[in-house]
Amino acid sequence: MGQEASVPQRGGNEEPNPANIQQSSSRGGHAGGVSLDSTNIGLHPSRVGGRSELGRPPTAPQQHHSQQNQWPQSSHQSHPTHPAQPPQTATTANQTVAALQQMPRQEQIQIAQTPQIPQSSSSSSSIMSRAGLTSMIQRMGNSAQSSSKRFGRSSPMNQQHNKHSQHYQQDQQFQQQQQQQQPQQQDEITTSYVNALAFLESILHCSVGLGLEIEPSPPIGGGNVALSVMGACNFFSHQFRDHVVKNVREAEFAGHTAAGGRDASRMAALTPMARDVTSYAAIIAGSDLVDGAGGMWPMLFYCLRCGDANAAKSVIAQFGNIGGNIDNINLIDPAVSDLIFQLADMQKHRDTIFGDANNNSPSRPEPQQHSMLSPSQAMMQSRRVISDLYERVKTRMTSSSSELEPTVVYQAACLAKLSGAESISEASCLASSGLVRTVEDYLYASLWYALHLSNSASSAGGESDGNKMEAAISRLGMLVNEWGPSYFEEDDGNEGFSDATDAVASRSGESGGARNEIPRSGGWAYAFPLLASQQYATALAYLAEAGGGLGLLQATHVALIMDTMGLPIDDFSLDGRDKSRSTQTLFPMLVTSYSASLQGSDAGAALQYLMVLSRQGSLIKEQVQRLLLETRQFEIMAGKIEADGSRTNAALDAHFSKTEVSSILADAASNAMRAGKAADAAELLVLSGKFSSLFMLMNRELASYLVVSSQEDFDKRQFWFNAASQFHQLHLSPGKTYVVDTLNAEGCMSLGNTFQLLMNLIVFFDRCRDHQWEGAWDLMDNLQLLPKNDSEMTVKVEAFQELDSCIRQVFHHVILASMEALCHIYKSLKQAGSSVSFDQRNAVEHNLLGLQTRARLLVIFSRLINLPNSGNADTFVRLSQLEKNMM
Repeated sequence: MGQEASVPQRGGNEEPNPANIQQSSSRGGHAGGVSLDSTNIGLHPSRVGGRSELGRPPTAPQQHHSQQNQWPQSSHQSHPTHPAQPPQTATTANQTVAALQQMPRQEQIQIAQTPQIPQSSSSSSSIMSRAGLTSMIQRMGNSAQSSSKRFGRSSPMNQQHNKHSQHYQQDQQFQQQQQQQQPQQQDEITTSYVNALAFLESILHCSVGLGLEIEPSPPIGGGNVALSVMGACNFFSHQFRDHVVKNVREAEFAGHTAAGGRDASRMAALTPMARDVTSYAAIIAGSDLVDGAGGMWPMLFYCLRCGDANAAKSVIAQFGNIGGNIDNINLIDPAVSDLIFQLADMQKHRDTIFGDANNNSPSRPEPQQHSMLSPSQAMMQSRRVISDLYERVKTRMTSSSSELEPTVVYQAACLAKLSGAESISEASCLASSGLVRTVEDYLYASLWYALHLSNSASSAGGESDGNKMEAAISRLGMLVNEWGPSYFEEDDGNEGFSDATDAVASRSGESGGARNEIPRSGGWAYAFPLLASQQYATALAYLAEAGGGLGLLQATHVALIMDTMGLPIDDFSLDGRDKSRSTQTLFPMLVTSYSASLQGSDAGAALQYLMVLSRQGSLIKEQVQRLLLETRQFEIMAGKIEADGSRTNAALDAHFSKTEVSSILADAASNAMRAGKAADAAELLVLSGKFSSLFMLMNRELASYLVVSSQEDFDKRQFWFNAASQFHQLHLSPGKTYVVDTLNAEGCMSLGNTFQLLMNLIVFFDRCRDHQWEGAWDLMDNLQLLPKNDSEMTVKVEAFQELDSCIRQVFHHVILASMEALCHIYKSLKQAGSSVSFDQRNAVEHNLLGLQTRARLLVIFSRLINLPNSGNADTFVRLSQLEKNMM
């Protein structure tokens, strides 16, 4: 027998001491799920002796039985340790575990299989049916079993890109360390995730079995607290049942008989579970103790630990001696047997007194008349009698100066549990018993006690105190928060963290020091106790941050199940549920962060996860716009434009109407413009069918680069000119009228005219740039922007005022370039005229006079359009100088 850890003392205002709770290293899994083996719920063996600053170290256990035993003795008394067995999959763990390279938030985490998400949650605000929820939980669990993937520190919640850059080198070193991890560790993390899903499934089954609905927005002390307590007890009891069965099967495989010194016929008459519990009690407490005086009590204790009243009833029927003398350890008081029989009647065919491990019935079960939440008056009466018996035994134990018989300890524990008088995890008389040795034992004992408080006030005739159970759960959550991850996580690097916030800050590099490794448990060693104590928001936030990329994946899917169930993702306390990190805040953060981790290689999958937030109002559209801009997978997300102007269906159309998709694309284009991504904005506007907005964008960009002075600006002008030319070819070629029809319908044909003018102006400036002065002037003359004679002056000034503002703002460049073209043509013509014949000279003089007239009209026109007073005085001076050169 190994050392047993002492149980937290209870007295005065002293709180339970977490240092005295040893974490288990071996426990069975949830019925119907993955075999948990040594992984349990992701809690790992704690440091022997705990932390001295939190309390006294564990004391050595008393010898409860003889070492002469035909059953194998465990080195870990209450929960024998066995090597972890990975979940059975088609491939080995080494084949399925893949190390990932650290990458920025917007890139993809490479995974072979993404857990499925419910299709209905994105389109319906109602809670999914029980069958649908159960199926979804099982799919996620199966997916986790078949694809155990290692994630790096990619995409922690709200982590900024600059932090990834800052720690990139450290992340590479971290990844090398992660690659050296044993496959067993990854299997433990996966098993913990599967257990979390089973934990939620257990709450769901209890809800259905009790005929109670989970309340999405419960009041303080609402039914969700009780349902969650029931579900947690159901989970932990099934977990222990599987642990019992596993250890007994291993002992039988090793050749040890189950009967020991007990009557074989009586053993055969036991129910299968009662037979296994009896054998397990012999393994743990010793055959001498179980076969001797008071041997009934260890059997009953482990029946209650399994939550199985039917097994306890069977044990009493075969080995029990009913009698009213509490001082006789061989006798069981009638009140004890009566209560156990009543619990068995309430349990009926179910696996435990809390509910089934898995209810695959397609029909909704009938609500139970009585349950642990609503016990009968007869049960309450038996509890009160047993409570008196417990006080008598406790008094005898505390006043005794001699060493107590081990069976008395088991007797006191059974009476404490059945009466609900005290939690065995805090009972002073059981402090050194070693019966509460693991985190799960402590949680189960605390939850069992809280469950018995639900009707204590009304049954005892005292003041109405419906919040007694809620107070116990609030206190449990407070304690788990106070102990923090540094106690629950076994990694040495976790020492010194007082709470989840400190641990998260250290792991994300915010504390200024070196970044720590992901904890061995992947964050589950602390997250699961938080879940059990209904600190849901803290649990998921810690898991997502501390567990790296895989932690984010798992936290997101757990949150998804909870949201689909209608279970609020917040922290319960008597002061009210903490809304600072709740369903309205934490859940969207998890989903969007995980979606961002997928978008690098599968934008469709990232979108599918975002659609889980369809009930979040404007948030979903904002996130879809972000996804569009960050991935630039426009065709995958929004399709392409067909020859008739229609847009093909794509990923967005599976979730939104055509009108909604168009609106999302247009809003994304606006965001792209604000971010300086004009090219993306143009492409999105084409897909949205918002051609008027598209023309406004192209017109603005084309006008901005009419005149360029650097190669960079020239390249940008060439890009927009090519893009505009391509758009013209694809959507404005002969026979394609949908763009023009749209502009006409919206009364925006002027935008099209502006677009056409700007395209011509770009050609004009290109000719000027290439010193093709005559070609440039011919084009300008054909555009009919400038007056050709005095009679056209008024008309051209009015026409100028009607031009789009983007052209008016750059029109001084147009006038100056036109004057330069005139000047160069004038000089060339004048030089050519000096060598022509006399007859030709008259024609040359006539043309020179015409050019001078156009120059004079251009100067007058520039004054009339207020060019000197519009911030372009230098341009006007230059015009005057050019005109003088033509005199």
